[in-house]
Amino acid sequence: MKELKLIMLLISMVFIFSCDDIEEPFIEETNTECGDASLPVPIKQILIEEFTGHKCGYCPGGDQAIEQLKKLYCDHIIPVSIHAGVFANTNSSGKYTYDFRSDDGSAIDEYYNPTEFPSALINRKEHSGGLILEDTYWLTTVSELLEQEPVLDIDIETVYNSGSRNLEVDIDVIFIEAMNDNLMLSVYFVEDSIVSWQKDYSLEIGQQDVEFYPHNHVLRDALNGTWGNEILNGQISANDVKSKSFEYIVNNKWVVDNSSIVAFVYRNESKEVLQASQKYILQ
Repeated sequence: MKELKLIMLLISMVFIFSCDDIEEPFIEETNTECGDASLPVPIKQILIEEFTGHKCGYCPGGDQAIEQLKKLYCDHIIPVSIHAGVFANTNSSGKYTYDFRSDDGSAIDEYYNPTEFPSALINRKEHSGGLILEDTYWLTTVSELLEQEPVLDIDIETVYNSGSRNLEVDIDVIFIEAMNDNLMLSVYFVEDSIVSWQKDYSLEIGQQDVEFYPHNHVLRDALNGTWGNEILNGQISANDVKSKSFEYIVNNKWVVDNSSIVAFVYRNESKEVLQASQKYILQ
């Protein structure tokens, strides 16, 4: 897999060098483009970890903001919804009995301690004087981050056995630039299209409990723990590859057809995300 990725990258570089009107950087020319991660030339991909909950009446606004970003920037955007805190609590009967919470999501929520919902970490990097950002800041933050070139690329391959529900995940981290750093790799299991109750304050009183609300990019679990595994501690040369493989038994309540693997690399000390990637399991 990593050999194929490198060959495709080299072919694309040859093509780029053969075109007189294209100059560095060898990525998309503008951050307003709809990113296509299937291309051989790496693109910057941004992780948005949204703090949300089904009892949060303002959180559908965050979902709408995510969808607008995806429509504008496409594969540049990788959202993950973390259901945690008081708004993610469940009822014993009636509405809001479905539990979207996960141990890893709760641990991340406890570590960052968001106080307003919806809010999000965007590449776990501070922007406009804050780390946890309200949805009104997401567009400008993403636009600023897309001005940066990717320093590494992440390739994900999956093999799923529907009988045993065993999932194999192979990840290659391809370093575009030489680096000297301590980096971590995190791998999330994310599910879309979970239809359940959601509070929505944008609707009229008496209609604010929405029964058939589609909950997307829900964090189900972290395959390699809340904070992942070390992928680099020291120096590495450009074009070198670090690889990790995982085996995972998928919960029988989760719909694999609607699920994806999200992988990202971040700096161990600051937690800043350098690059992210997403692969739908059955695609």
